[in-house]
Amino acid sequence: MISAMRESAILLQSLAKLNAPVFRGLLRLSIAQNVSDEGNKITAEVGSGLAYAPVVEEGRQVGWFPPPSGDLKTWARRKLGDERLAFVVARAIKRRGFRAQPYFKPALATASPRIQLIFQTRITEALKAEGGE
Repeated sequence: MISAMRESAILLQSLAKLNAPVFRGLLRLSIAQNVSDEGNKITAEVGSGLAYAPVVEEGRQVGWFPPPSGDLKTWARRKLGDERLAFVVARAIKRRGFRAQPYFKPALATASPRIQLIFQTRITEALKAEGGE
Protein backbone atom coordinates (compact mmCIF):
# COMPACT_ATOMS: atom_id res chain seq x y z
CA MET A 1 0.00 0.00 0.00
CA ILE A 2 2.89 2.34 0.73
CA SER A 3 4.34 1.84 -2.73
CA ALA A 4 0.91 2.48 -4.32
CA MET A 5 0.52 5.66 -2.27
CA ARG A 6 4.03 6.79 -3.21
CA GLU A 7 3.46 6.11 -6.93
CA SER A 8 0.14 7.98 -6.79
CA ALA A 9 1.68 10.98 -5.03
CA ILE A 10 4.52 11.15 -7.55
CA LEU A 11 2.04 10.97 -10.43
CA LEU A 12 -0.07 13.76 -8.95
CA GLN A 13 3.01 15.88 -8.24
CA SER A 14 4.23 15.45 -11.83
CA LEU A 15 0.89 16.42 -13.36
CA ALA A 16 0.47 19.43 -11.05
CA LYS A 17 3.94 20.66 -12.02
CA LEU A 18 3.07 20.33 -15.71
CA ASN A 19 -0.16 22.32 -15.21
CA ALA A 20 1.29 25.04 -12.97
CA PRO A 21 1.54 28.47 -14.59
CA VAL A 22 5.12 29.67 -14.89
CA PHE A 23 6.43 33.16 -14.37
CA ARG A 24 9.64 32.52 -12.44
CA GLY A 25 9.04 28.82 -11.99
CA LEU A 26 8.95 29.06 -8.19
CA LEU A 27 5.43 27.65 -7.92
CA ARG A 28 6.34 24.72 -10.14
CA LEU A 29 9.51 24.04 -8.14
CA SER A 30 7.65 24.25 -4.83
CA ILE A 31 5.17 21.46 -5.60
CA ALA A 32 6.26 18.49 -3.54
CA GLN A 33 4.91 15.22 -2.22
CA ASN A 34 5.34 13.38 1.04
CA VAL A 35 4.12 9.91 2.01
CA SER A 36 4.10 8.86 5.63
CA ASP A 37 3.30 5.58 7.37
CA GLU A 38 1.96 6.07 10.89
CA GLY A 39 1.15 2.60 12.13
CA ASN A 40 -2.20 1.69 10.58
CA LYS A 41 -2.55 4.95 8.65
CA ILE A 42 -0.79 5.83 5.41
CA THR A 43 -1.09 9.43 4.24
CA ALA A 44 0.16 11.34 1.23
CA GLU A 45 0.42 15.09 0.85
CA VAL A 46 0.95 16.82 -2.48
CA GLY A 47 1.03 20.58 -2.79
CA SER A 48 2.96 23.79 -2.44
CA GLY A 49 3.97 25.65 0.69
CA LEU A 50 3.95 29.02 -1.06
CA ALA A 51 1.49 31.53 0.37
CA TYR A 52 0.17 32.46 -3.07
CA ALA A 53 -0.33 28.90 -4.35
CA PRO A 54 -4.02 28.74 -3.29
CA VAL A 55 -4.63 32.17 -4.85
CA VAL A 56 -3.24 30.96 -8.18
CA GLU A 57 -5.37 27.80 -7.98
CA GLU A 58 -8.64 29.42 -6.88
CA GLY A 59 -8.28 33.07 -7.87
CA ARG A 60 -9.29 36.01 -5.71
CA GLN A 61 -12.60 37.85 -5.57
CA VAL A 62 -13.04 41.58 -6.05
CA GLY A 63 -13.01 43.75 -2.95
CA TRP A 64 -10.14 42.37 -0.91
CA PHE A 65 -6.93 44.39 -0.71
CA PRO A 66 -3.90 42.12 -0.48
CA PRO A 67 -1.06 43.71 1.47
CA PRO A 68 1.94 44.38 -0.78
CA SER A 69 3.96 41.50 0.66
CA GLY A 70 7.42 40.27 -0.24
CA ASP A 71 6.09 37.97 -2.99
CA LEU A 72 4.10 40.77 -4.61
CA LYS A 73 7.02 43.18 -4.29
CA THR A 74 9.37 40.65 -5.87
CA TRP A 75 6.92 40.10 -8.71
CA ALA A 76 6.56 43.86 -9.28
CA ARG A 77 10.33 44.34 -9.26
CA ARG A 78 10.95 41.57 -11.78
CA LYS A 79 7.93 42.08 -14.01
CA LEU A 80 7.46 45.86 -13.79
CA GLY A 81 10.97 46.99 -12.82
CA ASP A 82 10.01 48.66 -9.53
CA GLU A 83 8.88 46.97 -6.32
CA ARG A 84 7.02 50.14 -5.26
CA LEU A 85 4.47 49.29 -7.94
CA ALA A 86 3.35 46.37 -5.75
CA PHE A 87 0.89 48.78 -4.10
CA VAL A 88 -0.63 49.64 -7.50
CA VAL A 89 -0.89 45.94 -8.37
CA ALA A 90 -2.52 45.20 -4.99
CA ARG A 91 -5.04 47.97 -5.62
CA ALA A 92 -5.78 46.54 -9.08
CA ILE A 93 -6.35 43.10 -7.54
CA LYS A 94 -8.80 44.73 -5.11
CA ARG A 95 -10.75 46.30 -7.99
CA ARG A 96 -10.63 43.48 -10.53
CA GLY A 97 -9.84 40.36 -8.54
CA PHE A 98 -7.42 37.70 -9.73
CA ARG A 99 -8.35 35.09 -12.33
CA ALA A 100 -8.02 31.50 -11.17
CA GLN A 101 -5.35 29.43 -12.92
CA PRO A 102 -6.10 25.91 -11.69
CA TYR A 103 -3.20 23.51 -11.84
CA PHE A 104 -3.87 21.03 -9.03
CA LYS A 105 -7.56 20.20 -9.56
CA PRO A 106 -7.05 19.34 -13.25
CA ALA A 107 -4.06 17.21 -12.27
CA LEU A 108 -6.20 15.34 -9.75
CA ALA A 109 -8.98 14.82 -12.29
CA THR A 110 -6.49 13.48 -14.84
CA ALA A 111 -4.68 11.27 -12.34
CA SER A 112 -7.73 9.72 -10.62
CA PRO A 113 -8.25 6.80 -13.05
CA ARG A 114 -4.54 6.02 -13.05
CA ILE A 115 -4.38 6.20 -9.25
CA GLN A 116 -7.27 3.74 -9.02
CA LEU A 117 -5.43 1.41 -11.39
CA ILE A 118 -2.21 1.72 -9.36
CA PHE A 119 -4.01 0.68 -6.16
CA GLN A 120 -5.87 -2.16 -7.89
CA THR A 121 -2.60 -3.49 -9.31
CA ARG A 122 -0.73 -3.26 -5.99
CA ILE A 123 -3.57 -4.94 -4.06
CA THR A 124 -3.73 -7.74 -6.62
CA GLU A 125 0.06 -8.20 -6.39
CA ALA A 126 -0.12 -8.31 -2.58
CA LEU A 127 -2.91 -10.91 -2.65
CA LYS A 128 -0.99 -13.09 -5.11
CA ALA A 129 2.14 -12.81 -2.96
CA GLU A 130 0.14 -14.06 0.04
CA GLY A 131 -1.24 -17.00 -1.96
CA GLY A 132 -4.70 -15.56 -2.63
CA GLU A 133 -6.32 -14.54 -5.85
